[in-house]
Amino acid sequence: MKGIYLTQEGKQEIEAKIAELEKLEEDEFFDEHLINDYLSQIRTYKEILSSAIVLPVEESFYTVENKLKYHCGRTGCSKDGATLREYPNGVIIQPKKQNL
Repeated sequence: MKGIYLTQEGKQEIEAKIAELEKLEEDEFFDEHLINDYLSQIRTYKEILSSAIVLPVEESFYTVENKLKYHCGRTGCSKDGATLREYPNGVIIQPKKQNL
């Protein structure tokens, strides 16, 4: 699978789901159909985790901008170079929560 991006939080949720299914698999030893279903779900989740790229989440564009400026100030590199070093796979900027 390609093109799957997760946050660290999303990765942890999938790992928790795998652990939950593995526990259910142990508890449901009497139903072969349920066990096969659990095993199939576990394999799918593990495949997603094995191919997913975990992206960092920053609070705002300004947080990213400041991190890049700091990196460039330390290393003297360009902003593009800093971006590749700080966020080689990309970054998720947390959207503002709107008050409704």
